[in-house]
Amino acid sequence: MSKKTLIWVIAEITLVFVLLSLPGSNFRVHNRWFGKFPVDKLVHVILFTSLAFSFFMYFEKSKFSFLKTVRAKAMVLIFCILYGIAMEYYQKHFVPSRGFEVSDMLADAAGAIFALPLFNWMQNKLIKKSS
Repeated sequence: MSKKTLIWVIAEITLVFVLLSLPGSNFRVHNRWFGKFPVDKLVHVILFTSLAFSFFMYFEKSKFSFLKTVRAKAMVLIFCILYGIAMEYYQKHFVPSRGFEVSDMLADAAGAIFALPLFNWMQNKLIKKSS
């Protein structure tokens, strides 16, 4: 197994935790053209796309064939979705001026799910490039 990709996975889990632990008062509302754009949801999508993608890369570099299966990828998606739900509960109870938002959980799930076709597309590009 690759130590670099394992460090990437651990860093992603930590990054998501740290960023979603910031108090809501740290974010100001913008009144410019992007004021109505759901930047918060985009951040959730990007964080969880990156988290799931890091797991897929780690599993792909593994010497264990069962980590390269569809089942393993499904488990990654389930983990990421449950992690997103858990983070919402954590925010509600432990992070000042942050709450429980179903829309954030949906953005987390969308990001994790988006990582799968992105990963597959990148893998196919690499395979075509090397042949």
